[in-house]
Amino acid sequence: MESFTTAHQRQEAWLARDLALLNDAAAFAPMVNRADLQVGRRPLPDDPNHLFRWRLPRVAAPADVVFAGFVTHILDYHHEWTREFVDGYVVEQLSPTARVVYQRFEPGIPGIAKRDVCALEVTRELAPGVKLASFRSVDRLPPAPGYARIDWWGGALCTTLDGGQTSELIYLDRENQGGWLPAWLVNRTMKQYLVTQAEQVQRFFADGGPMALRRPEP
Repeated sequence: MESFTTAHQRQEAWLARDLALLNDAAAFAPMVNRADLQVGRRPLPDDPNHLFRWRLPRVAAPADVVFAGFVTHILDYHHEWTREFVDGYVVEQLSPTARVVYQRFEPGIPGIAKRDVCALEVTRELAPGVKLASFRSVDRLPPAPGYARIDWWGGALCTTLDGGQTSELIYLDRENQGGWLPAWLVNRTMKQYLVTQAEQVQRFFADGGPMALRRPEP
């Protein structure tokens, strides 16, 4: 987990590393290889939890809309593709492109503790219709009483495709769940979890996504 006091010094390094990984499918061992969805994994030396990557080659909404729902307004829509999500709030808006976000999750499975995460989110517009986000857990807030703290590494790249009405969405996810949930179990169960998540994201943005996220016609 990153120290909040020094996290601002690491933002550009996070963005550069995530962009390289998001664009490097060959660096991930394939787990799912469908025309509409690819999922892969790779181990890294600093954590026994694997880094996962999923890719939706075509989402039925432009990048601005998808990025708005999947990143900018995550607290409004996260429950649409993550059923464990309960609530959250913006802890601090550090700049127009950086903020600290807190979220809570309740698995609802006997013996599995509730989880929370406090993460620094950094975004960039790389080009018109190309948006990048990096997420890292930071020690800005202590875990809520009764919650185990997730140590999270995430990244998202959304690119509008030719024609302007659809986009590609790629996502990185590594979750050290903390508590008594071991890495080997998380690694084993993440494939189906991520397939379900990606398919729900696809459905959420079907037909252009929610009207509330669409820009008005000029």
